[in-house]
Amino acid sequence: MSDIQSIVIVGGGTAGWLAACYLQRTLGAARHAPLPITLVELPAVGTLGTEEATVPTLRGTMQALGLPETALFTDADATLTNGIRFNGWRCGGPAPDDSYDHPFDVPMPFHGFATTAHWLNLRQRGLTQQPMAQACTVQTTLFDGHLSPKLMDSPDYQAPVSYGYHLDAAKLAMLLQQTALARGVRHVPGRVARVQRGEAGIESVELSDGRRIEGSFFVDCTGSQSLLLQQALGVPWVSYAGWLPCDRAVSMPVAYAREHEPLRSFTTATAQAAGWTWEMDLQSRRGTGHVYASRFCSDDEAVHVLRQAQGTHRPLAEPRLQVLRVGHAARVWEQNCLALGAAGGFMEPLESTGLYAVEWMLKLFVDHVAPAGDSSGCRARVNRLCADHFEELRDFIVAHYALSQRRDTPFWRAATEAVLPPRLAELLALWDTKVPTPTDLDRRLSMFGTPDWTFILAGLHRLPSRGIGLSGHISPEISLKALAHVKGIRQQASQQSPTMRDYLRSLQGTVVREPARAGRLMN
Repeated sequence: MSDIQSIVIVGGGTAGWLAACYLQRTLGAARHAPLPITLVELPAVGTLGTEEATVPTLRGTMQALGLPETALFTDADATLTNGIRFNGWRCGGPAPDDSYDHPFDVPMPFHGFATTAHWLNLRQRGLTQQPMAQACTVQTTLFDGHLSPKLMDSPDYQAPVSYGYHLDAAKLAMLLQQTALARGVRHVPGRVARVQRGEAGIESVELSDGRRIEGSFFVDCTGSQSLLLQQALGVPWVSYAGWLPCDRAVSMPVAYAREHEPLRSFTTATAQAAGWTWEMDLQSRRGTGHVYASRFCSDDEAVHVLRQAQGTHRPLAEPRLQVLRVGHAARVWEQNCLALGAAGGFMEPLESTGLYAVEWMLKLFVDHVAPAGDSSGCRARVNRLCADHFEELRDFIVAHYALSQRRDTPFWRAATEAVLPPRLAELLALWDTKVPTPTDLDRRLSMFGTPDWTFILAGLHRLPSRGIGLSGHISPEISLKALAHVKGIRQQASQQSPTMRDYLRSLQGTVVREPARAGRLMN
């Protein structure tokens, strides 16, 4: 038996309700007596846009929770995404000339070598000029055709290639709330007036109306204010602002230009003078936003950039501003309290890691539930792994800026000239002499492996400066066959895959939403 005899989650949103569903499913479903789980839902706090892009891990999490995938389409306005397209990150040029893709699928092997090695072999011999993501992967052919990663007959959570979602975060939270309540989670709306501490940590939270909610374990999902972990327990914050200067975001949903406009099956991240803008297509609207550094750009300027980027697309709500705090808690698990979401750690959403970080921490925590009275070792390990995990995510995001050739604005000069984190500097020095391989990552914790790093390196033209040593051991004829093999599969995929809109229409015609009306955000 563990020390966890009841759980109180403070804060709602996707992080809070995902925690409620996951902990009920993993810690409560198999007990002889139900595990009491209470979620104290605070008044709505600012989120980074109602629209959210996810990485493929959410599929496994939703499946583990027993939710049919169709629920995401019918209840959360979801579409599918094949990955991210980066525009203007290399030198600030126009999208057709300065663009690269980061798909979710990985390059396939051929004749004992990764396709990326074959591509580099041909490139340094002058036998190909194709971008790596187009030459080595199948999935990028789905980007340009607005094609779905799923086929018409693909089972739930399965497809020929990996994929994530574009969805309405508020609607996803509501779907998770309904699921949690149906499974016995107690819902208590209210404001926290005081946190009562005891020898073991937190004993209870007192609400503004005088109610007192007690528990043996608490989960802090109160966002960047972190009412429990940081304010009540005094855990400090480790800031990454020195490496990642973007500290503001503004979001604004817009209507589609035409009623049946093709839905893009990828997220777009376009570099701007003091940050970057995002676009993601949901069924009913397009989510847009601007992440920027307030040191180089005022809020009014940021809103102007976002409106200008959307051209004639009609806004569906006023721009919404939010302060970003990039970094992580020094200890995400302190005494009897675990912090999730922005209360535990936050990265700017360049690689769609918001929900992924919550999923990862929940799984790690459940793996380390210890016998009663003996949690100190597991707690210390969770804190160490979480710190290492956030450092990995930080280094991956920093690389997008550090490898850019842009020096055209004060922001880009600061971003590209900053001192690199030691681990990142070591990896980039290594990858100046060889193609990234799995053995380069001494202890990988995050979802981003060497294929992901290679997409960024190749996209920003940061290839081994003297070529690769393997070139002398791979004949160009074999490498040409490797790329021809990929080309053939790409042609098959483009012929067999439905468009994103056609796939949604195939789900009994009940999923595709009508475009939202002006002045109202669809929730």
